[in-house]
Amino acid sequence: MLHVTTIDAAVDPEDLGGMRALLAAETKGEYGRFKRSLTPDFGRVRKDVIFGYAALALTLLAVAAVGGGMAGILAAFPGAVGVGYWIAYLQLFIHEAAHYNLARDKRANDRVADSLICWQVGTNIASYRRTHSEHHRFLGEVGDTELSYTHPLTARFLIEMATGIHALRVFTQRKGARAEGAKGGAMKGTAMEGRAIGPLFRGLAIHGLLIGAMLLAGAWSAALAWVLGVGVVFPVLATLRQSLEHRPTRAETGHPAVTRIFGDDPFSRTFGGAGFNRHLLHHLEPNISYTRLADFEAFLMKTSVGPIFDARRTSYAAVFSALLKDDRNG
Repeated sequence: MLHVTTIDAAVDPEDLGGMRALLAAETKGEYGRFKRSLTPDFGRVRKDVIFGYAALALTLLAVAAVGGGMAGILAAFPGAVGVGYWIAYLQLFIHEAAHYNLARDKRANDRVADSLICWQVGTNIASYRRTHSEHHRFLGEVGDTELSYTHPLTARFLIEMATGIHALRVFTQRKGARAEGAKGGAMKGTAMEGRAIGPLFRGLAIHGLLIGAMLLAGAWSAALAWVLGVGVVFPVLATLRQSLEHRPTRAETGHPAVTRIFGDDPFSRTFGGAGFNRHLLHHLEPNISYTRLADFEAFLMKTSVGPIFDARRTSYAAVFSALLKDDRNG
């Protein structure tokens, strides 16, 4: 049974450390004990990753089944949306791997991540783990390593995302930061230290083999869908999702970044897969497996911070509409 002591203290919803301290005091330590009981459901993790790959394969098969000619060209475009969507879904499991929640053994966790997830973006789990930890540590501050959410959703930025200009800008900025780090050592140990060359070439090679195999099989429309999905749709969806998770609306003043809770419908569970649809909980306790976030939320709703979570409940569509309106109006 949860024992709650009422504490007359307000907490800033962005002060996650203060929220943890309040919860520990309010529940007389039960908060910590409950967190430790939330062990990952690795069976569900496996099923969810398999689901993502199955959806990706079915998308490609559906496009290939249309055949060639104009019909194949037309099928490649919605196919690209599907490819990009399911790649974006699978990429969210890299966070689970960063916190050793893909497999029981840490070495197995990293092998699974590098084999099934990281190759898609040409990185490895060790590099990502360093990067993502800084995002949690410095959310909204100078040291934040995931800053795409700071860009207004203007027509220009949407075009830059769709054409790959934004992705190229991020890559060159990191390359420049690596060079500065090599000179002065200032970036050593941070995300700007850069990604390893080996995983990058490995990822490119696997993408090349997949495209080549589809072309050899005569499924050029599926190959086109893969190129557009990975190169255009996936970066757009990944950048947009981060903006919806963290970019404040005009009504949310006072913080450079916020965290939200989205719905639990099929779209929210896939667009915000691996627990990203419960993003405030994800930032409150990053080490809790997404498979247990529903249990974690149920616990929290019985405490004084429950109204904070209710106030942060929204939908991806609502936030997107609000941000577009804010950014359009300057």
